[in-house]
Amino acid sequence: MHENPWPPSLWAESRLAFESSPVDASRRFDVVIVGAGYTGLWTALHLKEMRPELDVVVLDAAEPGFGASGRNGGWCSGLFPVELDTLENLHGRDSALAMQRAAIAAVDDVGRYVDMHSIDCDWKKSGTLTVATNAVQESRLRETIRTQQRHGLDDSDVRWMNSDELSHRVVVNDARGALFSPHCAVLHPLKLVNGLVARALDVGVELVGHFRVDAIDDAGVTGTYLGRPARIDTNWVVRATEGYTSQLRGEKRTVIPLYSYMVATEPLPDEVWHRIGWANRETLAEGRLMVTYAQRTADGRIAFGGRGAGYRFGSRISSGFDTDERVKDRIVSTLHEMFPATRDARITHHWGGPLAVPRDWHPSITVDHSTRRIAAGGYVGDGVALSHLTGRTVAAAICGHDSPDLSLPFVRHHNRRWEPEPLRWLGVNAGLRLPVIADALEARSNKPARRLTALMDRLLG
Repeated sequence: MHENPWPPSLWAESRLAFESSPVDASRRFDVVIVGAGYTGLWTALHLKEMRPELDVVVLDAAEPGFGASGRNGGWCSGLFPVELDTLENLHGRDSALAMQRAAIAAVDDVGRYVDMHSIDCDWKKSGTLTVATNAVQESRLRETIRTQQRHGLDDSDVRWMNSDELSHRVVVNDARGALFSPHCAVLHPLKLVNGLVARALDVGVELVGHFRVDAIDDAGVTGTYLGRPARIDTNWVVRATEGYTSQLRGEKRTVIPLYSYMVATEPLPDEVWHRIGWANRETLAEGRLMVTYAQRTADGRIAFGGRGAGYRFGSRISSGFDTDERVKDRIVSTLHEMFPATRDARITHHWGGPLAVPRDWHPSITVDHSTRRIAAGGYVGDGVALSHLTGRTVAAAICGHDSPDLSLPFVRHHNRRWEPEPLRWLGVNAGLRLPVIADALEARSNKPARRLTALMDRLLG
């Protein structure tokens, strides 16, 4: 599924040497997990906590953290990528709130695990800010707050922060205020992978790199190991392949790989940080329709990301797509607009990678007890905390535990499949261009681009 070498991300500089376990194909494992990202690693760890005697092997086509888990923006957030209105329409009011509360609780669950096992991943929980830089963004963010509070959240979960209070935290050019939620921590994503890998090896999980799974069948998995045909038989298979799912046989339309990109500045001098503030390292986004996300890193850089790259025909994935100069320029321009003091800072890193996007943008866990096959994921970029909850839920299903997690609405949610090509390519790429156009229109007219956003929702939602 993957191509080497590793992407040249800021985080990759903290990559540790990985010693792959030799795989014994003559054994029958209790559980095979396909994908050594956060979901696969958390699932393995929860399984060993619940039932230490289980033989658990995690397979990856490259190495742990090669995908989104090792490249993301470092937000461990309580965000769930489906709006509460939509969740209520799908699952009912109580289930919608339960799902959101579980996503929020997952942030502190990760924090406790990091603390308990002394995982050094630059963790700091200071919340998240979505900043409004024009009146349309402010109106939209205030409506988001009203919607979330109407569904059962309160000021302790999400509130409006006025411009004066915001400026004491971080100085953003033209800021009118921000939506603030305390339910988010910032971290170094690959350092978290490193810590989870070390813990998994300690508790007896087998981690096998360079095993490219091509298909999952009734008896186990087939693929290639170190370039040779290979097969592993197992009782349970967990598919945790996220953005690379489309590379498996029969899964082209399950999710699409949507690329997101980041840049990082050089470490900024104290004089620049004095002008910007941001001492508490809150995660930060702008309230535009095109997704942005940023953090102040532990070593004093700004890591800034965004979406907007085109979708590749046939759900293609390639290391050649891991950078995009056009999107990079747009991200850097947005960084400079928000933080003019960074205009002279050198951009030292530019990287990207694919996210898993289901047709309805709804994360899910599907459990088939008859075949003992489980599929989990589809986080649309919000998986750092949700993957912990997912792993715990999957482990409970396999071990037969009567866990309240199994009643959450993302369990057994059935995602629609994406349209066949070329409809998929045409619709997705049209939808991806609209946020940029709508943001520009809103900035010029000071009015919401309702028709464009409605069309975007029809194409992508």
